[in-house]
Amino acid sequence: MTDIPASLSALTPEWVSERLAAGGHDSEVTGIEVRPLEGFSGIMGEVANVDLTYAGDTDLPKTLFGKCPRDDDRARQYNKVMNAYKREHGFYRDLCDRVPMTIAGCFVNEYDDESGRAVLLIERIEGTAGDILDGPDIEMFNTLIAQLGTLHGQYWGSAAFSSRDWAIDWSAPSLRSGIPILRGDWPLMRQIWPDMGPAEILDFFERTWVYDTEAWLERVGERSWTMVHGDYEFDNIFFAANGPVILDWQTMMKSFPGGDMAWFLGVGATEESVAEEDALLDTYRAALAAAGGPDWSRDELLDDAAASLQFHCTGAAAALRGVIAGGGKPEHRSYQRFEKMVNGMMACAVRWNVLDRVTD
Repeated sequence: MTDIPASLSALTPEWVSERLAAGGHDSEVTGIEVRPLEGFSGIMGEVANVDLTYAGDTDLPKTLFGKCPRDDDRARQYNKVMNAYKREHGFYRDLCDRVPMTIAGCFVNEYDDESGRAVLLIERIEGTAGDILDGPDIEMFNTLIAQLGTLHGQYWGSAAFSSRDWAIDWSAPSLRSGIPILRGDWPLMRQIWPDMGPAEILDFFERTWVYDTEAWLERVGERSWTMVHGDYEFDNIFFAANGPVILDWQTMMKSFPGGDMAWFLGVGATEESVAEEDALLDTYRAALAAAGGPDWSRDELLDDAAASLQFHCTGAAAALRGVIAGGGKPEHRSYQRFEKMVNGMMACAVRWNVLDRVTD
């Protein structure tokens, strides 16, 4: 579809009415107001509340949550590498009603592969937004990691997922095209923040991932795989009255499950979650096996998680470098968010003995 608007502010009542009708919602939209989310600045995309006025009575929501790619060069570069909107479009089209989690309903889901334009209008959830800077209690940690284990077990080696044209794996050419970005940002980040982690771990990541990326991709491509969310953390979770709602399916892919588990426990870490980490790992393991995945030991799970740390630690640092390059300051939430990601994943690298678990 080539007439997809380039931004949320370019949405028209006529276009939204047409797309709602295509989805079986026959309500005429007569007015649109786009309200950007306060305190949010996405690297790849624009997000906002989209208020709709209708011609008559309707059961449709008066406000939807809108997403589309940013119309700038840096965002286009990231989106070209990540194929983020193609992945999320495919998820909502094909699988959103087949995952063992609560997902926001989708009302408009448009994507054009040639132009890269996309518009997603989804249900706006009433409740409390998750906050990576202020994690929930340990009971919610348990609930969320059990859901993650169930997702991974249900789709363990599943052709129902891997057969989708948007279900990329680590061999995707678009991901490999991002290697020069990492190799440019990583050394600059080490200059800016030389003590972001122990020197021997930083040197190891540099040697085995940043400057030997192809070999790392080949190794992880041989690991057992499932459908992963790819960015399972509290900023992508909304806490509604009836439980957590999982958002942002732009990074889901065919990958090894330890990457999801490591990201969730690392970037969302609290003092309580670290103290109870062994129990959380056991919760995940039990859910994984019960849903059809392997009956892993705790060490087997941590070995799988450790395999993701080179990517997670350096990727978070490169993202923080991007925030800094874009003018982000330490007092900005976007800066604090990525700083916590770096700190959390580096702490995992130390706590899980990455140098012992991952070989050159």
